Amino acid sequence: MQRKPSLPRPFFVKKSCRGILLLHAYSGSSNDVRMLSRVLENNNYTVSAPILTGHGTFEPLDILAASVEEWRRDVRQAFKKLAEECEEVSVFGLSMGGILAMDLLVEQLPEIIGGGLFCSPLFKTENQVPENFFRYAEQVYQIAGVDPVVQTEKLARIKEAEGQQLKAIEALGEAVAQKLSGLRVPVYLAQGGKDEMIDATTVYKTVAALPQTDVSFHWFAKSGHVITVDPVHKHFEATVLQFIENLPWNEEKQ
Repeated sequence: MQRKPSLPRPFFVKKSCRGILLLHAYSGSSNDVRMLSRVLENNNYTVSAPILTGHGTFEPLDILAASVEEWRRDVRQAFKKLAEECEEVSVFGLSMGGILAMDLLVEQLPEIIGGGLFCSPLFKTENQVPENFFRYAEQVYQIAGVDPVVQTEKLARIKEAEGQQLKAIEALGEAVAQKLSGLRVPVYLAQGGKDEMIDATTVYKTVAALPQTDVSFHWFAKSGHVITVDPVHKHFEATVLQFIENLPWNEEKQ
């Protein structure tokens, strides 16, 4: 009998008063950002990587049972906890996590001094998210050893339900995009040129919407969608670290 892998867990590693909030993708977990987190921890940053409601289980329907508003609340709770430990915070996210990160960023909270997104479509674009989520669900059910008959029933429910949730995520991205002109803190953007999930060129709309602030934009021509675990991840991590190191942390203001 195949042994189930262990479920992912959220993590919070305290290193200093410089806090970094990392948010995972739509069908992901804290594992999405674990390698990036280790790099930041090794450079003396406190890192928080929560797991959003419904994620990190062997039941993909748990994700569909949650809502975008619940995820927004999850992000704010994680931020509040991190801000209690750190004087200043920077927030980043992968894919949907990037939309949620920018949603927090546009609130212009005084503790947040910068942040950004990785392969995240703030603007509406062609995407393969429904197909990829369905394949993800099939894989999870196989790993979990779900009975084939039950699996077929669950997959039918997923096909029926996921469209509405994806529209809600898209709507949040559009709402965030409309607020980008108010941003004044530095923004980091990363995009994989071989993104198999979204139209990679959509990131240029985000760049164009941020003329009023400092933008650090990085195009990784050979990377796919999940850039945090892609073969280019070390190069990617180096650019994120450089961006974070250049943020106006409090001790540099004094």
